[in-house]
Amino acid sequence: MRTFDIESNSGKIIYALGMGVGITVGLSNKRTSYKLSKMLLKEIFGINKKPKNISVYFSRLRNQKLIEVKYKKGEDILELTEDGRNIFLRFNYEKIELKKSKIWDRCFRVIVFDIPERKRVARDSLRDKIKELGFLRFNHSVWVYPYPCQNEIDFIANYWDIGKYVHFMLVKDLTSREKVEKYFNL
Repeated sequence: MRTFDIESNSGKIIYALGMGVGITVGLSNKRTSYKLSKMLLKEIFGINKKPKNISVYFSRLRNQKLIEVKYKKGEDILELTEDGRNIFLRFNYEKIELKKSKIWDRCFRVIVFDIPERKRVARDSLRDKIKELGFLRFNHSVWVYPYPCQNEIDFIANYWDIGKYVHFMLVKDLTSREKVEKYFNL
C-alpha cells in the first residue's frame, strides 16, 4: 500500500471521512446527493479543483480497501475501513483520543510493555502518549484504563515499531481495584 499524504486528494478524502463526515454517495439514481458530496469535498476540504471526475479517487480508495460503502437508513454512506482508519490516525497521532463508554463493562484494560533500551525514544513516546490519554500508572511499565482502547494502543505501538513489546490484557479484577475505580470515578 502506498503512503498517503494529508495534502493529496486521496488523503483529504480519508481525512474528511475520519473526521466523521459521513459522505452520502449517489450511486445509481442519487445524482443530487453525489453532487453535494463532491461540492463538500472540493470546497470545504480543499480538494484540488483540476480533476473533473472526483469519483476516480473514491474508486481507487475502494479498490485499495480503505473506504467502503454501507447502506444506512435508506442511504449509501462512505466509511473508512480499518486500514483507512489507521491512515487517518497516522494523520492525527497528536490528536488521538479515547472514547469513554457510557456504561462500564467492569473490566480493566492493562497495558504491559518491556521495551529494550535501544528503543528508548519509542518507549518514552509510548509512555508519554498513554499518560496523555489518561491511563493510570499501575507499575513502571504497567498501565490501566477502564474503557476499550486496544485499537488505539496497537496503533501507537505499531506507529513506533514496538508492537511486539507491548501487550494488552483484559482483566476482571485487580489487587488495588478500589484505588483504580476511585481514580477513574467509576
